[in-house]
Amino acid sequence: MIKDNSYNRNNTNEIRLKYGIIPREGVKFTHMKKSNKGKGNNMKVIGFVRVSTGHQKLSIQNQNAEITDYCDKTDGIELIEILQEEAISGGSVERVGFDRMLDMVESGLIDGIVCLNLSRIGRKAAMTLNLINKCLENDVFIYDMKDGTDTRTPGGRMVVKLRAVMYEEELINIRENIRSVIRYKKKNGLKYNGRTAYGYYDKNGILYEDEFEIKVVRNIKNLYSRGNCWYKIAKRLNENGIDTKERGANGWSGQQVKNVWTNHYGDGLKVEGAMVG
Repeated sequence: MIKDNSYNRNNTNEIRLKYGIIPREGVKFTHMKKSNKGKGNNMKVIGFVRVSTGHQKLSIQNQNAEITDYCDKTDGIELIEILQEEAISGGSVERVGFDRMLDMVESGLIDGIVCLNLSRIGRKAAMTLNLINKCLENDVFIYDMKDGTDTRTPGGRMVVKLRAVMYEEELINIRENIRSVIRYKKKNGLKYNGRTAYGYYDKNGILYEDEFEIKVVRNIKNLYSRGNCWYKIAKRLNENGIDTKERGANGWSGQQVKNVWTNHYGDGLKVEGAMVG
């Protein structure tokens, strides 16, 4: 039996990998039955699923179900594990689930990787191409269930490499579109995300200046210009009983004060079209 020392599970709230320690909630591993490459006649494969936000539970369940169903109905392969990443962008650099998959490829523990779509594996071309090359070096195939692309064929290898570049370009376009929408909404005084910035209130999707909060914002500016650090400003706000936007029990923190200052006077995009209530 091959012993894999790169991954250990214990009863704490941590997952220990050779890459370090991460909170358990960051990456979830759905374990099937354990096995080793080369045992029996079946090829050992893993599934890989990912969603970019924590609100896509159904998508995670669908991906798991479809991969499991495909492997159960396909002769000659055995699904030994599903690696699952939740609330992880495909463009992120630090991805423990992806690193775990790469380690399994390099360790010779698997024969193949099954995913619903190659974009679920990643949207950074360099990372995805590195995985593809490592798979080719270690005789591990990648199968894309969406259109049947298989790297065991010359055409399949060419297609997945082209798509790795296309998915990164798609990610760049998505991010730029989001920034453009935010810039437009801020310029026109419209609500641009789920939380209204300090200094404003939302009424039917239109942002209005909150007279009291705007005074607090100006006070923060004055205190900061006099050399007070964010922590001292936060302490003074708490001592004066001034609530945060969320009215949390813990009051202001230095980071919250800094965020307010940045939104109004720093690098943040100031809401130019906010109405005066």
